[in-house]
Amino acid sequence: MATKIRYFNAYDIDRIRGFLELATVGGSQRYRYLLGLKQELEYSVILAPEEMPADVVTMNSQVCINDLSNGGTVTVTLVFPQEADYEQKKVSLLAPLGAALLGCHAGEEICYEAPGGRKKIVITDILYQPEAAKEYSL
Repeated sequence: MATKIRYFNAYDIDRIRGFLELATVGGSQRYRYLLGLKQELEYSVILAPEEMPADVVTMNSQVCINDLSNGGTVTVTLVFPQEADYEQKKVSLLAPLGAALLGCHAGEEICYEAPGGRKKIVITDILYQPEAAKEYSL
């Protein structure tokens, strides 16, 4: 199976790598999905924020996803770990769902391992992306 190309904001990539490095120290099996994301960074495309396609999930993007196993839809915001909040549907990039979404495109079907078992979702829409809104931060 071919590796999917993921897109990352050049402003965020160092923070993302730092969080992934901290979370995967020692190669813990608990975080093997993060080891996969770390490997995918090797094949990723790093873009300046103003070059980021509007259909890519970046940090602080608000996305609508459809769970293909149960037909349910939910809107979540992808955030750095310290901003994660289950009640507000702010998903950490270190959570299985966050790691699966980061750098993917609207319309993309994604399979990932969740605590309750394997999940299959589709990104139905990106409601907000900072880069598309021309909100760039360092």
